[in-house]
Parts: sequence; C-alpha cells; structure tokens
Amino acid sequence: MPPKKKTATTPKPDERALAGQELLKAVQTLENEKNIAPETVFSAIERAVRLAIEKHHGDEEDIVVSINRQNGVILAQKGDKILDPHSGELGRIAAQAAKQQMIQMFREEESNSLADRWDKRKGELVQGTVQRFEGGKAVVALSDKSEAILPRGEQIPGEAYHVGDKVKAVVLEVKKQAHRVQIILSRAHPDFVRRLFEKEIPEIYDGTITIKAVAREAGHRSKVAVSSIDMKVDCVGACVGMRGSRIKTIVEVLGGGERIDIVRWNDSLQVLIPASLQPAEVNEVFLYPRLERAVFW
Repeated sequence: MPPKKKTATTPKPDERALAGQELLKAVQTLENEKNIAPETVFSAIERAVRLAIEKHHGDEEDIVVSINRQNGVILAQKGDKILDPHSGELGRIAAQAAKQQMIQMFREEESNSLADRWDKRKGELVQGTVQRFEGGKAVVALSDKSEAILPRGEQIPGEAYHVGDKVKAVVLEVKKQAHRVQIILSRAHPDFVRRLFEKEIPEIYDGTITIKAVAREAGHRSKVAVSSIDMKVDCVGACVGMRGSRIKTIVEVLGGGERIDIVRWNDSLQVLIPASLQPAEVNEVFLYPRLERAVFW
C-alpha cells in the first residue's frame, strides 16, 4: 500500500494575540471617533479587569493587571502566580469587564460632548419639532437629533402645542445628570425676543442698531430699547419695518397675542422712563440709584 499522504495542518490562531488586536482596534476607534487618549482607555480597562479578577477570586491580594501597549495582550498576576486572563472562565470575565468599561467610556464621552456643545449655545435661537408631552413639559427634537425640554413655566401663556408643531425658542440652560444631558428651552425669557429681533432685522445683525434693553411680560407685552450708531438710520422705524412688516413677523412667532413697544434709547433715565411708558403720561421722575429704583407720577 502506498504510504498515506501527510496533510498540512493549519496552526491554531493565538487567541491572546487575536484578542489583543481586537482591543487595539477598539482603543483606536475611541481615539478617532471620541478623541479619547489611548492611555486613558488602557488605564480604565486595566482597572476594570483587575476588579473583575478580584471579584472572581474573592479577594484583593496583590492582583496586578497591565496591558501591552504594542500588541494589546492583557497580563495579570496574583502575588507570585501568573494568571491568563484570556483563557477559560477568567477570559470571559476579563473580556466582559473590558467591554463594559469601553461602553461606559463611550456613554460618558458622548454625554460630555453633548453637554459641552449645547452649553456653548446657551442663549441661542433654535428651532425644533414637538415630539411628545411629559406632564406639562413639551419634549422637542432639535436639528442634531438631540431632545430638549420646553417646561410649562417657559412657555408663552395661552399657547397650545401639538405633536409635530415646529417651535422656536432659546436655549436657556444645559444640565448634566449622570449620563443624561437635559437641554432646557424657553419662549418666555426676554432673550427670546432679543434673538428674534437679531434674526429679523438686518440692521441689528450687522451692528448698525443695538438692542440696549429688553423688558418682557411673556404673552402680554414686551418693551425693547434700541439705539443707532448711524444718524441716518431711524432705529425705531427700522425695527418696525415697512407698514409694520418686520414687527408683525416677530409678533407672529410669539403667538400673535403679545404687544411689542419699541423705544428709542436715552442714557438719561429721566428721559427713557417716560418714553418707555407711553402712551401713559409721566409728569416727573425721581431716581434712587442706591436702591436701584425710580419713582414717577
């Protein structure tokens, strides 16, 4: 009989090397997508694996865990004994610990990134779509798919919202709670009126007209004091627009029921206060700077 031909056997892949390569890829992904330093990730995974091994063995005696930064292989030692965290039950525990740690870091980084991004946009005018209601709060989907809350107290009195409605508001506050970021909107804040003026009136946007002050009772009346750096530009007339076209647009965004009075700014409060209270007549104004109050009749 002819001798049997020997078949070539494929060597079994080094499971530790493969696991190490997978770990390196995951660390690289965190660095590229979330801008997390590799050393930060390695240190966090080492702590997570060490805690997992301590829990597995039921004690905390001299357990040291390190990751080879070149090949991603996890090395563990308990006292004088070398442990192989890539094999058997211990391997599954270590792998799960590393996975959970990376998921946690993803969530934390996404949360921090979202909070930082929206914190820089506080006071900015945004538009979103009402998604649902939670009690008196309207949950609004923003353009970047973030969710924001429009609380009842920050809504314009008398307004009613429905799912699918488009709403404009200003970013009032950004709160971070654990891994959640809460973006709070407002339509009742005076800055909402200020941002609408900046958006609708080009002379304010380019700096020719300046908004000096805004006072507001949401849903009822707002008073906006403006001034112009160009003597040829009528600051009040520019804000009102041809036949009231500009101010009408702003009033419509405010729900149509809020009156807006535009006042020409004056550095003298004794001139500004009577002008801001028109059509009421003011005979005399007394100022009390220390009390930050004025009395008039």
